[in-house]
Amino acid sequence: MDSFKRLKIGTQLSLGFGMLTALMLALAIFSVMRVNALAKAFHEDNRIAAERLEPLYQAREALAQTGLAARNAYIFTDDAQALKELAIVDEQKAIYLAAVDKMTPAYANDAQFAKVKEGLLAMANELKRPRQYREAGKMEEFGRFLVNECSPLRRRIVQDMAVLVSSAQKESETAGEVVEDYASGAQRLVAVLAVVAFVLSVVIAVLIKRLLLKQLGGEPVYAAEIASRIAKGDLAVKVQLAPADNGSLLFAIKSMRDSLAGIVDEVRHGTESITHASNEIAAGNVDLSQRTEQQAQSLERVATAMEELTSTVKQNASNAQQANHLSQSASDVSEQGGAVMRQVTDTMASINDSSKKIVDIISVIDGIAFQTNILALNAAVEAARAGEQGRGFAVVASEVRVLAQRAAQAAKEIKSLIDDSVEKVGSGSDLVQKAGTTMHEVVASVRRVTEIMAEISHASQEQSVGIQEVSQALGNMDGMTQQNTALVEQATAAAEELKDQAVHLSGVVGQFKLEASTSVVSHLPARQYQAHAGSPRIERRLASGR
Repeated sequence: MDSFKRLKIGTQLSLGFGMLTALMLALAIFSVMRVNALAKAFHEDNRIAAERLEPLYQAREALAQTGLAARNAYIFTDDAQALKELAIVDEQKAIYLAAVDKMTPAYANDAQFAKVKEGLLAMANELKRPRQYREAGKMEEFGRFLVNECSPLRRRIVQDMAVLVSSAQKESETAGEVVEDYASGAQRLVAVLAVVAFVLSVVIAVLIKRLLLKQLGGEPVYAAEIASRIAKGDLAVKVQLAPADNGSLLFAIKSMRDSLAGIVDEVRHGTESITHASNEIAAGNVDLSQRTEQQAQSLERVATAMEELTSTVKQNASNAQQANHLSQSASDVSEQGGAVMRQVTDTMASINDSSKKIVDIISVIDGIAFQTNILALNAAVEAARAGEQGRGFAVVASEVRVLAQRAAQAAKEIKSLIDDSVEKVGSGSDLVQKAGTTMHEVVASVRRVTEIMAEISHASQEQSVGIQEVSQALGNMDGMTQQNTALVEQATAAAEELKDQAVHLSGVVGQFKLEASTSVVSHLPARQYQAHAGSPRIERRLASGR
């Protein structure tokens, strides 16, 4: 029991609930085993009924049907109806023979079944004779067979089957009684186990509750309230402990409260030294502030020089803008020159086209001249042949005249095209002159751009002078910064003293083990240190010398 008390609360709870779970699991496993056993017993009962009784009932019914069908085959005078009844005899005989085969494994060592089987097989052999008698027309022998042989054999078989059915039913009833007894015993045992599990659950719950209360020292709500008040800084809170309680959670909280009270008292004494050091740092900061004002004056001079530099830059920007406009004008002029040159190109192309047309017309004239030569030759031939009859010659002469007219028209077109070409060549010359004028304008614009660039160069010189003034002002600021550096060294010495006090306070507070995200200083009166000397902004200024 003592070793159980020394375990962690989580381990105790795990063991308690583990025992309950194991008990419930054992109860469930036992119940499942009992249910499986019951199911097996019921299955055995059903198997007996399926393997023994049902085939036996089926064989008995089929045997009765064979007797009825054999009797009907004897009674009916119609051969067709008699044959149907004989077919029923064969069908029912096959059914009870199949039932016999099915029952044979179940009744393997049963002497009564052996008698039934022997009788059924004998009946199966005898049932061949009704068809033989009917087909041979031996109705008297058929009747004697039914009365003297078939009926006594059937009655004996039925009696033997009744004995066998009674035996199988008794066996099934016995199996059912066994199942009922087994089920009753399982119910009683499960009920006992359930009561035991309930009692153990109550006992374990009570033990766990007592152990938890003893380890906590009281109710968890009370312990949480005490811890909350201490966390808020109320170190005067009273902690009520049970008699002889020296190891509970509440006892540890009370001890923590007492230790915190002593530490806070020491921290309050340490804050006086921190305050003195903070005063020294404050005085140094005043001196640093004065030097900062001097730096501000230097910065004003720098600002004045920067204004002049800005004015010069603006002038340069204006000149650059004007140069941009002129460049744009030059671009426009260049575009005009390009347009003129494109017109010249188009004119030259037109002249080229006209020249091609001239070539074509000359080709036509050449063809006409050739045809004229041929016609003239033909006219000469016709004139030679006709003699004085000049009809053919007249026709040829007419064709020659037509060709001559075409040649004249072609010559006119050539003249017109040549004139047009001359005119277009003149236009091209004018356009070339315009292009030359445009190029002169481009040159003038470029010259103006050069002048503006000279102005920009002059402005750049002025900027250089302004930059020199800025450099001088920065030199003054550098001297001030060096003086500030000396002051920062003094502030560093004061910070070292503060550091020693902080180390002492850290050693006092370090008696407690806290989480990494918990800040003890933030809960102490040393906030005054943060307000006067621990400001991150002041520390950054001291470190940078500003």
